[in-house]
Amino acid sequence: MPYLFVAKSHPVCYDLSMQNIISMGEPVVQQLTHEWYGNAIAAPVEYSFTVEGEYLVFRASQAAPVSIHPEAVPGEFKEELWMYDTAEFFVADADAKQYLEFNLCPNGAWWACAFNAPRVRDAAAGVPVGVITSGDVSATGWSCSARIPLSYLRSIDIDVTSCRLAATCILNSPDYLFLTTSDDQSGEPDFHRPLSWAVARVV
Repeated sequence: MPYLFVAKSHPVCYDLSMQNIISMGEPVVQQLTHEWYGNAIAAPVEYSFTVEGEYLVFRASQAAPVSIHPEAVPGEFKEELWMYDTAEFFVADADAKQYLEFNLCPNGAWWACAFNAPRVRDAAAGVPVGVITSGDVSATGWSCSARIPLSYLRSIDIDVTSCRLAATCILNSPDYLFLTTSDDQSGEPDFHRPLSWAVARVV
């Protein structure tokens, strides 16, 4: 059963059935505590989604060392960040036909791509413009955030008030651990299963 934290209050445990929360106010911090095959990880990854003005804001952090792409430049677009440790999320329209994958390096480098079927890129969507990221990495932990314009999401037919959502992470590279809130964690790790992402709960 995942834990839910509201602001800095004491944790309260709810059965969210792997459903992610998008907050319209204070961030509601949830945790990724297990990797794909059900094994607990040493330090949970905390994450949240909020709507702040005209942005969907994703935040993630972990009290553990991290390995980042050697060519990752804070704030800049970089492909293949997933080859090292990344915090990620996937957001889809309610019917799971169109979705965005967003990779966020702990130092604030990022990559994003729209898809109109599992692993089929939407070439017409282009790279999101106006993304704002930040990151902080130390020997004992990391934290990062990304702001994605709602206008871009609307341009690919995604309404955050009625969407499917999955928080994911790739950790411990090169001995990868795959973490996800997807309802389907069968077989080999595969984050591109939009029908298995729960409809986000907006609070």
